Amino acid sequence: MISILGKYYDGKSSLAVEAYFLGDSNGNIRVEQVNAELLVSASLDRLRISPRLANTPRYLYFPDGGKFETLDNMAVDGLLKQFKQRSWLDMVHLLESRKKYVFIALAILVFFIWGSVRYAVPVISKTLAFRLPLQALKYSGSHTLTLLDRSILDPSQLADAEKERVLNHFQQLVDTHVDLGLKIYFRKGGSLGPNAFALPNGIIIFTDEMVQMAEHDDELLAVLAHEVGHVVYRHGMRTVIQDSLLGFVLLAMTGDVSGSSELFLGLPVLLTEMAYSREFEREADQYALDWLREKKILTVHFVRLMERIEQKIEILFEDSDKKWLSYLSSHPGIKERIKPFRN
Repeated sequence: MISILGKYYDGKSSLAVEAYFLGDSNGNIRVEQVNAELLVSASLDRLRISPRLANTPRYLYFPDGGKFETLDNMAVDGLLKQFKQRSWLDMVHLLESRKKYVFIALAILVFFIWGSVRYAVPVISKTLAFRLPLQALKYSGSHTLTLLDRSILDPSQLADAEKERVLNHFQQLVDTHVDLGLKIYFRKGGSLGPNAFALPNGIIIFTDEMVQMAEHDDELLAVLAHEVGHVVYRHGMRTVIQDSLLGFVLLAMTGDVSGSSELFLGLPVLLTEMAYSREFEREADQYALDWLREKKILTVHFVRLMERIEQKIEILFEDSDKKWLSYLSSHPGIKERIKPFRN
């Protein structure tokens, strides 16, 4: 006779009753209260028994909807062993109860996450970005521009004649990519300072500060070529897709992301996203370099403007802060970026 102490739920209410699970050598099962009152009976082959997972409660489900709960996992294992009722799910308990298998599983998990983040996510995001309809890119870009105008950017204060001169100088590059629908907008950057960035729909924004810092229009043209590279390779949309996929991978691997775990799960996403962004910047730099060489425009113009921006950064930040700025930055270091252009 097998006797297991636990609680019985009749399936009709949440009331738990202290009871004994009793089984004889023929597989006949009954559940009795501690005062020997019969609660339910059945044959063992009609019961559904939950697999073991560490020392969590075990559940034995009866055909009428009742449920017997117990913490005596050893007794339930003995019952299943006696009547040779095993499940492939028992392997879960075997694996999680052996340190060797835990470390092997952890290594496989880490390798899988690394492979997914390093290879699968970029490939999938690139494929999806180039398969998206143009309407999706237009909506994304226009919506982003609206948000930027409301929060960060201000109307440009450049003179109309200066804007027209710069746009005319840009026309040779814009005409090269009629299919991209490139549009150049000027805005006062404020806290962004001298900057330029491309939106997914082909809108490229130059801040007044960037235009004012340039000493030659070819310097701005070199920056435009870099931003066009972002549009050509759809870096903006790929970044959005990669962010979503990275979050999904971490959520799938770790379960519910909440509370303090957000800090630890968000950090890998942040650092990985920055690594991707640096790759995108290098790709856009190479595009600009190739285009400038093709048009026989001196690539040193890009070098001079970048050096001027670096000098401005040196004024704004102390040396210790610049190290963090360089490390936690979506762009490669300026010296690294300008080296191919200088050569």
